[in-house]
Amino acid sequence: WGLVGRLSGLVPLVGLTSGRCFAGNAAVLGCCDVIIATEGSNIGMGGPAMIEGGGLGVVAPDEVGPLHVQRANGVVDIVARDEAEAVELAKQYLSYFQGPLLGDLQAGCADQRVLRDMVPSNRVRVYDMRPIIETLADTGSWLEFRRGYGVGGITGLA
Repeated sequence: WGLVGRLSGLVPLVGLTSGRCFAGNAAVLGCCDVIIATEGSNIGMGGPAMIEGGGLGVVAPDEVGPLHVQRANGVVDIVARDEAEAVELAKQYLSYFQGPLLGDLQAGCADQRVLRDMVPSNRVRVYDMRPIIETLADTGSWLEFRRGYGVGGITGLA
């Protein structure tokens, strides 16, 4: 705990979870700057044994903090298909803090002229902002956070 506290604010803290993450593990996960969870993950401050021991009944592990609930609550920043994708997403996230690498200088960007047709002329019309953000950002650099949380905002790094 002391090490996590000392590192907080000095280095990016990335938490990856796959499967069940309960009690102390969930507490450490909650201290991270970004949380990446794989499909099927469960996150809960109290696991089934703690819930039962507290007199709240018997619950199955899959009923405690399922991903769809944690995503909608804003607990999980990024959802990955599997552990391999979670690691790749963590690497992408960390890459934003190191500055450009030699290979990154050749990243390129999409043709910005297409933006003229992406934004509707009727300014009160609802439209998907994600393709516009991806077009504005360097190719392949957009990493969205909390896609399943809220409806009025889009957050990410590019």
